[in-house]
Formats: sequence, C-alpha cells, structure tokens
Amino acid sequence: MDKNIVDSVIDRVKNLNKFTITQALPEGFRFNGEIPYDLKISEGAISVDIWAVSFDEANSKFEQFLETCK
Repeated sequence: MDKNIVDSVIDRVKNLNKFTITQALPEGFRFNGEIPYDLKISEGAISVDIWAVSFDEANSKFEQFLETCK
C-alpha cells in the first residue's frame, strides 16, 4: 500500500469529530436498508451522530442518507 495513502487515512482518522445533526423529520420518511449512524426519532425530529472532519461533511453525509429514505 502506498505510504501517502496510509498517511492520509491516519491523518483523517486523527481529525474526526462527532457531530450531532437534528432537523425536522421529513414528510414521507421511511427506513430503507441499513442505518449507518446512531439515529434517534423523537417528537417529529430526527437526530443523528456522525463522525466527520467538519460539520459540513457530516451534514452532507446526513443529507445523502436522507435521500435513501424516501
């Protein structure tokens, strides 16, 4: 394996943070397949804990997940 790839992966793992994203439960939401995050649904809101390097990355991952739940 290329040392640069290994170094890049190690750096990424070192910089991961856990972000909690909460938003209104989308209309028509349904589970479809695996749930890759710690997910909670309560009182019309959906909340997930996502490990990412930035909040923007975590939010993007969450939005991608929600697209599979229609």
